[in-house]
Amino acid sequence: MAAIDQTIETSKSVVEMREIIDTKILARPEVRLMLDETRWEGNVLHARGKLGHGTVTVEHHRVHIHIELSLFGAAARGQLESMLTEQVKRLGK
Repeated sequence: MAAIDQTIETSKSVVEMREIIDTKILARPEVRLMLDETRWEGNVLHARGKLGHGTVTVEHHRVHIHIELSLFGAAARGQLESMLTEQVKRLGK
């Protein structure tokens, strides 16, 4: 099975990044359509949807993304990786 595993540096604290993820990423209509379930456990966001399932771990000045892709998600792996990197870097400045 294909996976995405990225660690992205950011200038934000854990609290700031959690707020950004909740209000600027998870609140977007197109993201909500792709995710069936999200839940925070501490500083780890667990997500499941049409593209796969995985976690987003928020640390001080760092975000680690790990997603096990479904067959549908694997077909779009390159696009997903670049979009995730771009979005987190842009929001984490």
